[in-house]
Amino acid sequence: MDIKRLVNRLVRRYGTRNPFELCDYLNVLTIFSDLGDEVRGLYRYYNRKKIIFINSLLESNEQKRVCCHELGHALMHPKVNTFFLETFTYMPRDKYEIEANTFAAELLVADEDIKQYFGTGYSLDHIAKDLGVHESLVEYKIKNMSNC
Repeated sequence: MDIKRLVNRLVRRYGTRNPFELCDYLNVLTIFSDLGDEVRGLYRYYNRKKIIFINSLLESNEQKRVCCHELGHALMHPKVNTFFLETFTYMPRDKYEIEANTFAAELLVADEDIKQYFGTGYSLDHIAKDLGVHESLVEYKIKNMSNC
């Protein structure tokens, strides 16, 4: 599956990179709930409905990242129920998690946003703070762009 092509098609069709807006357009239900300290989010396919649960205890930027990750599962692995633990975010353990992380990076960080930092010597942390995203997404994006 070409994740970049999927994301670009979604962005062109719906005119947004906001995962919550995309969930609305795509009829993916998002529910905010206290999921405890370990679980950031999860995706469930139930009664032919795609449902994303997001930990309400997270900060808004982190909720956005989790929504992107789970939306990736909803679109690429629609009938595979998943959960998003902190350990899976930073150390993907299987193909599905890697694809969902890549989807989140492609959706939240546009190529043109990252290209402006090439050759500047800025750290991943600096770029992430400038773009308002998690450092892991910048790292995935740069890695994916260098493989092209």
